[in-house]
Amino acid sequence: MGDCGAENPLGVVLPSPEKYSPEVLYPIPRAPARESIGMRADLQMFGFDLWQAFELSWLSEEGKPQVAFAEFEFPSDSPSIIESKSLKLYLNSLNHERFATSEVVADLICRDLSNACGSAVQVFLRGLDDYRRELSSESSADIRPCESLDAYPLLRIVSVVDESLLQSERRSREEAGREDCVVSDLFRSNCPVTNQPDWASVVIRYTGVDIDPSSLLSYLCSYRAHQGYHEECAERIFKAISERCEPDSLFVAMNYLRRGGLDINVYRSSERISRADRIRRSVRQ
Repeated sequence: MGDCGAENPLGVVLPSPEKYSPEVLYPIPRAPARESIGMRADLQMFGFDLWQAFELSWLSEEGKPQVAFAEFEFPSDSPSIIESKSLKLYLNSLNHERFATSEVVADLICRDLSNACGSAVQVFLRGLDDYRRELSSESSADIRPCESLDAYPLLRIVSVVDESLLQSERRSREEAGREDCVVSDLFRSNCPVTNQPDWASVVIRYTGVDIDPSSLLSYLCSYRAHQGYHEECAERIFKAISERCEPDSLFVAMNYLRRGGLDINVYRSSERISRADRIRRSVRQ
C-alpha cells in the first residue's frame, strides 16, 4: 500500500494543495468495520464502490484549463477505502498541473488510487458533453421498476440499528425465482468523524423470500443515529438481510447525496456484478 497521509483530514480545515500531492490520500482499512459487524469470512459478497467526481480539472500542455467527469471503481475486496475529503484534496492537487492528454491524467489517478487502497482501481474519464449526451439517451426502459417502501408505516421507531426488525418468510417453490425490487429515499446515517448526516437512496433486490415492507423500512430507518462510513452501512445492511431473511439472491445499492463534487455509490451482491449493473443516476444525484 502506498505511503499516504498520516492523519485523517476529515474535520480538519486544510487548504487545497497547490501542486500534485498523492500523499494526501488517506486509506481507511475495511477489516475493522467488517469485524465490528461480525461479518463472516464465508459470507458470499461481491461488489464495488463507484465514486463519481464532478470537479476534476487540470491544465493542457499549453496551460488551458481542462475539465472532465470521472468515475472511480473500487473493488469491494480492496484492503482499504479512501477517505472522501482526502480524495477531494488529491483531485484539487491536479488543478494547476499540465498533462498532454486525458489518458495521462486517468493513468496517474489510477496508479495513485490503486496504491492507496491496495487493489486495482478502474478509472473512467469523460468530457462533460459526452456525459450529458449519455444521460439524455437513457430511457426509463433501462431502469428496473422498484416499489417504494416509503409509504409503509414503521413497526416502531428505534434509536439504534436493530436487525431484529426484519421479518420475512420463504416463498413457495413456484414463486422462489421471482425478483422483487424495493427502494427507499428515507435513509440517513451520520459521518463517524464529523457526525454530520449522510443521505442515501437505497435499492434492494432479492429472490426466494417475501420481506415484510414495513419491517425493512423500519430497519433502514433505524440507521438515523448510526455513525458509519458509506461502505460499512451498505455491508451491514447486506449482512443483516442475508442472515435474518436468507434470500436466495440479494443485491443492495446505496446512492449517496453528492458532497464536494463527489458522490459515492456502494454496490454489494450475492452474485458477481460489474460496472454495467450500476444504477446510472439516482434522485440523490
